[in-house]
Formats: sequence, structure tokens, C-alpha cells
Amino acid sequence: MANCRLSIVIPVYKDQKNLDRILTELSANPPGDTWEVIVVDDGSPTPLELTPSTPDHFKLYRNETRNGAASARNTGVNQAQGEFIILLSVFLKIPKDYVTQSSNFIETHTFDIAQHLLTKEAGLVADHFQAFLVDQRGRTSNVGLDLPVKNTQFGAAIFKKAIFTEVDGFDENMNHYGGHELDLAYRLDQKGYSTRIIIEGLPLERVKLETHENVRTRLQEYGRIGLPALLKKHPELKNTILPYTTLWLVLKLLGLPKLIENRLARHVEQDWELPNKKYRLYLHLIVRNAWDAR
Repeated sequence: MANCRLSIVIPVYKDQKNLDRILTELSANPPGDTWEVIVVDDGSPTPLELTPSTPDHFKLYRNETRNGAASARNTGVNQAQGEFIILLSVFLKIPKDYVTQSSNFIETHTFDIAQHLLTKEAGLVADHFQAFLVDQRGRTSNVGLDLPVKNTQFGAAIFKKAIFTEVDGFDENMNHYGGHELDLAYRLDQKGYSTRIIIEGLPLERVKLETHENVRTRLQEYGRIGLPALLKKHPELKNTILPYTTLWLVLKLLGLPKLIENRLARHVEQDWELPNKKYRLYLHLIVRNAWDAR
């Protein structure tokens, strides 16, 4: 594909149903030789497949063992032929003019990393906590042209392959939840690739929501494993990710962090409608208390 401009990379683990859906949605976009889709099966026990009707510019690669998101994403980007990479999650709903809108965005904006805002699919039932998690509108916004590193995510993002390659992509040693995305954003920032923006006007809908239990488990894993690995590599980030050290020590002496986390957890389980700042505090407490207990 000598004229390839965009490579859409989708890592997938054990989800043929959503893979079939997202590929059908992408297939509805205008055909052409300027874009491609690369699916990476991250070691699913039953290998994933493309349907016979899948367009020729859709490719499937497979990691024989499950190596995690960092490895799957690297595999996909390494196989990509496009100048720009679009990383997408298999749980996202893709509009039929997505490729055209993304191309137009690239042509009219200057950025190093651009990321979509995510919302809930219309009609998808969510409790208050799930609604907070999935709807990023109002929680994430452009700050000039420098979205904070810790708010940079790659579940739905666009960037140049050249800058990704320059910093050697995602760190595959960070194969537990969390860490590898912030690590990449920070390394790009250190190289001067710090223009990070939101893709205004093109939010993407999630078709599957995470449960409270799953979110807690993943954030606790991040606090115990992902975050320590990140801070071992970049100790200078500790005050950014774990601020207010002195205040935190005082609160710990009083036994308050775990007490507040448990109280907020009960409120979430009972589906209380909490202010966004309390949900954000709850997520921070899960990670920080797991960090302290490791």
C-alpha cells in the first residue's frame, strides 16, 4: 500500500464477537488504498479470525502467547504501513465516516498525540459509577496544546508512526495493567513531542462497560505492580502521580485513606450518585492505598 496514510491498529484478546462488529463498522467506511486495518490477536486461547467478506486491506496478526496490551500494540504498529497510527479499542463503535473525519482532522491540526473522548453508546444501561467512567466529556479537555501526561491515553488515539518508532514504542516490560501508556507519553514528552490534544467533535461510543469489581481489581493491580514499575523507571514522576506526600502521611496516621476508600466503595456498590470529584478521589485512593500496601 504505497499510498497508505492511516493504519488503524486494534489489539484484541478473546473477543470474536466485538471484533466482527468493529470490523463490519470499519468496512462501511469508503474503500481506498490510503488506509488499512491491523488486528492483533494477543494470544487468545481460540485464535481469532477475519470473516471471508473482510476487505483485503484488513490484516490479522497473532501473538502466540498473551503478552499484554503493550506487546500487542507494538506488534500492530510494527506491521503498519501508514504514516499515522490510530490505536482503537475493540469495544468502540465506529461511525461510517470515521476514516474521512480522522483524515480531515489530521490535515487541519498540528499535534503529536491526539485522543478521542469516549462516551456511552446510546441506550446502553449504566449505573452512576459506570456513567462517570465512560463519559469523558467534562472531565478531560484541552489545556492549550498540552494535555497533561497523566491524562494521555492510547485506547483511542492518533499519532505519527515515526515518533512512536523513535522512542521504541511501548515498554513491553510493563505488561501489567497501567504504566505503559503513561510511560510512552512521558518519553515522548521528554523528546519534545508534547503537543497533546483532544479530537474535538468526534467522540467515540463504548459498547461495553466495565463493572465496579473489574475497575477496582485493575486499579489495585496498577497500584501494586504497574505504578511501582513506572516509578522505578521514572522516579521523578512520583510527585506528579502521588502528590501531597506530607498530607498523605498525616492522613495515614489517622487511618483515613482506607476508611474513606471503603466508604466510597459502599456508596458505589449502592449506586449512589456522587459528584465527579468524589469518584476521582475514590479512584485515586484505590491506587494509592494499593501502593502503600504492596
